[in-house]
Amino acid sequence: MTSDKVEKRSRIPFSGMFGSRNVFIAYIICWSITLATMVASIVSSLVPPVDSSEKVIEHVALCVVAIVLMHIPVRMYTKMDFHIPSFIQIIIAFFIVAHFVLGEVYRFYDYVFLFDKVLHTTAGVVMAMCGFSIVYGYSRADDGIVKLSPFFFAMFSFCFAITLMTLWEIFEYAVDGIFGYNMQRWKDGLSEVITDGGGQLKTTHRRDTGLRDTMTDIIAGTVSAAVISVIGGLWFKKNQNFSKYLVVRKKNGLHK
Repeated sequence: MTSDKVEKRSRIPFSGMFGSRNVFIAYIICWSITLATMVASIVSSLVPPVDSSEKVIEHVALCVVAIVLMHIPVRMYTKMDFHIPSFIQIIIAFFIVAHFVLGEVYRFYDYVFLFDKVLHTTAGVVMAMCGFSIVYGYSRADDGIVKLSPFFFAMFSFCFAITLMTLWEIFEYAVDGIFGYNMQRWKDGLSEVITDGGGQLKTTHRRDTGLRDTMTDIIAGTVSAAVISVIGGLWFKKNQNFSKYLVVRKKNGLHK
């Protein structure tokens, strides 16, 4: 990087690091919610009734992870010269807060109707857009022409989104199985009493609720990804230069 570029980048105001005023405001809101939650969790460990140390550590860790993840798009924009559409940045920021803070810390997953399904539907949209970004960035030639069919664009975007959603469900299953968490909501279903080898009665959770949660999550994300893939494929058929709606590398001339 030349000295002129370094000097130019050093003059960028803090709000300019986000690409637009709307993105900057969205990040301020998300950061405020996350930091306030972190402080509240720490205070709750000091003021009676005192929360368990494990619970406080878990909440603080979730907030830290949320802040780190929100920083990734900003770094991609400022350090790696990526063009990231404002609406994608805003969706990602609020999605991270919704999952890690509202969903996991404040348990919106348990108390807010369809909260989980709305997030998975949104995730399908974002993942499909990322799929379009990947195939568009790697297939566009120097002359700006993309020699791929709209069908391939739509199919790759759809398959990319489905793959990521499947990997996420596998991750949830692994976390629940190894650490006994309830990411797949398997503890929310009916319980049954069984007799162990020593004749003692014990209560166990049935796993069918987790199966329903997993399948409905995948269905919600699949439907939204399919809709975006079809719309994107039709749009690309009429207008190949739609990089302003995608995540693309600016310095390679992919964004105009």
